Amino acid sequence: MMTIWCPDISAASGPIYLAVADAIEADIRAGVLSTGDRMPPQRELAYKLGVTLGTVTRAYREAERRRLLKGETGRGTYVAPAEIEASPLIPREERSNELDLARNFAYPHLNPNLSKGLARVARTPGIDRLNGFVPSEGLSTHRQAGAKLFDLFRLDADPSNIALTCGAQHGIQVLLQALFMPGDAVAVDEFTYPSILNSAPHLGLRLVPIPLQRDEATGDFLAMDPDALAAAARTEGVKGVFLMPNMHNPTTHTMTLEERQGLVEVARHHGLKIIEDDPYTPFVGNCPFAFGMLAPELTASIASISKLISPGSRIGYVHVPRAYGNTVRNLIGESTWMASPITAELIAGWIRDGTLRRTLEKKVKANAERHRTARKILAGVPLQGADDKVFAWVGLPKGADPVAVEASLAHQGVAVLSSRYFQVREKAPRPFLRITFGSIVGQREFEAALMRTRDVIAQAGETRFGLGQIG
Repeated sequence: MMTIWCPDISAASGPIYLAVADAIEADIRAGVLSTGDRMPPQRELAYKLGVTLGTVTRAYREAERRRLLKGETGRGTYVAPAEIEASPLIPREERSNELDLARNFAYPHLNPNLSKGLARVARTPGIDRLNGFVPSEGLSTHRQAGAKLFDLFRLDADPSNIALTCGAQHGIQVLLQALFMPGDAVAVDEFTYPSILNSAPHLGLRLVPIPLQRDEATGDFLAMDPDALAAAARTEGVKGVFLMPNMHNPTTHTMTLEERQGLVEVARHHGLKIIEDDPYTPFVGNCPFAFGMLAPELTASIASISKLISPGSRIGYVHVPRAYGNTVRNLIGESTWMASPITAELIAGWIRDGTLRRTLEKKVKANAERHRTARKILAGVPLQGADDKVFAWVGLPKGADPVAVEASLAHQGVAVLSSRYFQVREKAPRPFLRITFGSIVGQREFEAALMRTRDVIAQAGETRFGLGQIG
């Protein structure tokens, strides 16, 4: 049955198509719209709202992207069955012909030989201990290996202040719980790591996006604006800040020492706790000291080997001020009891015997070549990044819809991530994409993906791809 539905969008402050899509989502959650309800024809709804047909078309398309609506020939558009949309960041088990510029796996085909690593673990003296329970923070020998890893992150870490986690994402969740209370506000960059956009609200934390500074000459994004952070501490009650200083995801910016010192000054003045998460730091040459060195009393730092040598091991490390040590240990114990000591031994061996260093050297060389390829094929396209950055932040033509560009590329078998994945949901997507360099193994396939991306961006510039009415 056709539903008589018309949202009130009079208070919309952003793009109208997003306001309509948000209204669809809100009314489905509220029970106003139910599974199977047919939506009004697009032309009819456009007339009632006083907007263009293109605006409603985009709104319905955005709602379909969110899995809220489904269109079928002969039936029209109707409310889809309730289901959770699978994150595009999660790999699929089945093989696919998709050319992956979305997931940042950082050259997994160059990872160390697992069978050799496991054979070494099998020869470890006292190996049976690794098959039992160990302290939640991990064995001392594994924490010492973590301290060696933190050297690559420009942090002189104390092994007694290190705890092992089941990867960096587990580390983020543990630190958010250890440092903050439900209801606290935490500052993040206006573009930030997608995982924290999902995990923090589930923990009862409120995220406050802070503008990034811009380079006046190039327009490139720089570090978080310290004045805006200070204002948020005064007016929003921000208690802490989440930062990625060396290869900011997604903009690629590496903070200067001056930028770090400016943020530390604000943090100290307002008593803000700092979570420093930067898994790509070892790829970056000559980066300044970590926040954990500049403000050790305020900073909890995360190191991970997932992007370096072994995502399958699920081993990460957190380095925290001593005052939070017991809280972190307890939270690890309550969530997983411990990170696997078996895989922790695998990683510790690779750190100690130079395998990590040799693997990084190969990946750094491969990445520099991929970056040069991207610069050549995407010549003329605004591209923020460098040859020591494993992804790039791509600017779209003025007026282009990044969600529509992403969808168009998906139809051509190329996966990218538009800016919407890196912004808090309340913000309209900005005209940017992130493309990664290391998930596609073959050079020919990588070049094909870039050429398709270039062509779709060019089309967006020529036709103002997907534009509707903007409010």
